[in-house]
Amino acid sequence: MGSQTEIREVQSVSGMDCRTAESMVTRFIDHSLSVNELEEFLDHIETCPSCYDELETYFIVHEAMQQLDEKEDGTVLDFKKLLEQEGLLVEFAEPEGKEGEDRPVTLVTYFSGGADQGTLFLCKGAAFKEAYLKDAVNRGAVAYVSEKKYEAGKEIPALIVNDARKAQFVLGEAFYDYPAKSLHVTALTGTKGKTTTAYYLQSMLDACLKKQGGNGCALLSSIEYYDGKTREASTLTTPESLELCRHMRNAVDAGLSHMVMEVSSQALKYERVGNTHFDTAIFLNISKDHISPTEHKDFDDYFQSKLKIFDRCTCACVNLDSDHIGEILKAAAKCERVVTFGSKENAVIRVSDIKPGRGKFYFHVAGPDFSEDFTLPVHGAFNVENAVAAIAAAWSMGIPVSLIKESLLGVTVPGRMETYESSAGEVTAIVDFAHNGLSFEKMFDTVALEYPGSRVSVVFGTPGGKAFNRRKDMGEISGKRADRIFLVPDDPGNEDPQAICEEIGGYIAKEGASFQIRMDRGAAIREAILGAVPGEVVLILGKGADVTMHVGNGNVPYRSDAVYAKEALAEYGNAFAEAATARETEE
Repeated sequence: MGSQTEIREVQSVSGMDCRTAESMVTRFIDHSLSVNELEEFLDHIETCPSCYDELETYFIVHEAMQQLDEKEDGTVLDFKKLLEQEGLLVEFAEPEGKEGEDRPVTLVTYFSGGADQGTLFLCKGAAFKEAYLKDAVNRGAVAYVSEKKYEAGKEIPALIVNDARKAQFVLGEAFYDYPAKSLHVTALTGTKGKTTTAYYLQSMLDACLKKQGGNGCALLSSIEYYDGKTREASTLTTPESLELCRHMRNAVDAGLSHMVMEVSSQALKYERVGNTHFDTAIFLNISKDHISPTEHKDFDDYFQSKLKIFDRCTCACVNLDSDHIGEILKAAAKCERVVTFGSKENAVIRVSDIKPGRGKFYFHVAGPDFSEDFTLPVHGAFNVENAVAAIAAAWSMGIPVSLIKESLLGVTVPGRMETYESSAGEVTAIVDFAHNGLSFEKMFDTVALEYPGSRVSVVFGTPGGKAFNRRKDMGEISGKRADRIFLVPDDPGNEDPQAICEEIGGYIAKEGASFQIRMDRGAAIREAILGAVPGEVVLILGKGADVTMHVGNGNVPYRSDAVYAKEALAEYGNAFAEAATARETEE
């Protein structure tokens, strides 16, 4: 497993260490493990996200090789011609004495550890090292693609390109035989709400497609990727180009006709989605986020990146309640059709009469050919906005309103507004992915609406190395609106988590509020819940359903906010019951 080893010295609760697990991967794929070995290996994989990710990578390679057996291989010269046609090829450098030779390409990858005979190797990323190319050559690479020549690749042809990012998509699309052409693709972007809306829309499409005898809808989200063949935890909101093409190919081969995918500003800015045509594009909202040296230099760069979603779109679904709506509508006008939604009178799909219930919301939606009451069985008024976005997109695709209503009644989204209570309902904990100023504000609004008069505590942090504006925004909001504040690590990466918390704390202090810094996130959740008064709401925000923590250059296992919350609530409930019994005895 190559260069990953140094950051993966984690031993799982199964007792097996990562090095042992690494040595068993190939035998697992080949089904040659004994029963006992298989049991121990699976126990480790289930509790070690890093090893799981590595196993996933090997499966990617394995699946790719299987797929290649079913179609005619391209050759190095075929891919050279393709890059020329796309205006990407700068130079084709062949080893001396081997001019004109051509070799079949059986795999396209940027992962050197998965290279094999017939590999076209992609040199990509700011962290690329020449040693990766050397490793790929030793494993059988027949050519490499890069923006510059490397001495390590002198024995094989070099396809020198002017844009490695664009080249990755072009090559991946061709390698997987242009799968997007066989899919109806819906893309979602926005500062908040992408994941929830994606799950809502997938549920609607599943209901309709399966009723028609189809196989359902693929989903690429910030939580998971499902393509009809595989279901795996996501590592990026939008997969890298090669993985995107692979998932699309899997979806087509599995008989799926539709795909719903979140598209991040980074994916749009850096051409990760290439020239994929979006049959439907949903623009949810826009606010300041993802502004840092490693993401977007300023808000305009972020906003303009988001607007690129309309460059290759047939039907645009646009939220009229969004900030900067004029600019959004101007960009959407290039699409063949625009369907607006929201609370404004002129919205094509208009929501009104939003009323909260216990753990649910009732609302009315009217369109050109329907006027119906809907029920959404989740907390958070902001989720109504997400539901209306999905309704607008589903309606634009011709899904019957009756199926849209029915599908909303049973939809769930992991790590979004997950609500837990102590045994007698004394304390409520809400686990959510809220991780920027806008989602933070909405979360506190929700608590004020659904739990009026309740004391509110919050446990949160911000990631290291990106979106630095979140520290100020989330610090100020929590300082104004929370009664107790616990600052904790949240994917610190290469930054010092203590320093991140102290920076957030500075903004909290300016609001005249106090805070506690805790370097053990799970212990802080327990402390917040056990220190709550009856009727209190504890918000645990930022990581949602995540089961890893990004530390340094890798991920370490994390039990998840929900697990810690449920354990603490059970402890609180038991203690509360014991105290009540003691009081009764004294009386």
